Amino acid sequence: MKKLTKIASALFGATTLGFAGFGAYTFADNFWQGHNNMVQINNDLDQLSQTIKNKNDQLTKAKSDLAEAKKQLKDAQSSQSTLQDQLKSVQEQLAEAKNMLVSNRNTFNQQLQDKEQELQTAINDGNAKVQAKQQEVDKANQQISNLNKQITDLTNQLNQKNQDSQGFSQAVKEAQDTRDHADTVVNNSK
Repeated sequence: MKKLTKIASALFGATTLGFAGFGAYTFADNFWQGHNNMVQINNDLDQLSQTIKNKNDQLTKAKSDLAEAKKQLKDAQSSQSTLQDQLKSVQEQLAEAKNMLVSNRNTFNQQLQDKEQELQTAINDGNAKVQAKQQEVDKANQQISNLNKQITDLTNQLNQKNQDSQGFSQAVKEAQDTRDHADTVVNNSK
């Protein structure tokens, strides 16, 4: 019986061991499929980690680019402000130059009008002087004409007196005096 017990025990042990081996194989097989899943999950996690790292690197670069763009925008705005100030200054200088041009043109036009007025006044004065001299000449010519008439009258009288033979020397003297007076008037009016 001891032998039977030993055989039964060995058989039971072998069966148990067989079942245990089969269970261990099944357990190892199931464990191995989970291992593949774990490896895949770890690979996926590594890829996700790399993707997150890449995204973080891109985000850091984007933040750096944004900071640089903001700096460039600030510099551009500062340059724009400077250029706007320069433009305003140039526009003010242009307006001032235009005002000076208008003022100078107005001053020149006024001076030109003043000179034209002076010239017209000088012409009018010259014409008035010419007219006054002409009147003096006309008056002198009238006096000469009157004196010539007197001379003619006196000459006629003289001729009459010559015919009468009386007072001849007196008439000659008057004629000579009148003639001298006429010459003096003519000489003075020149």
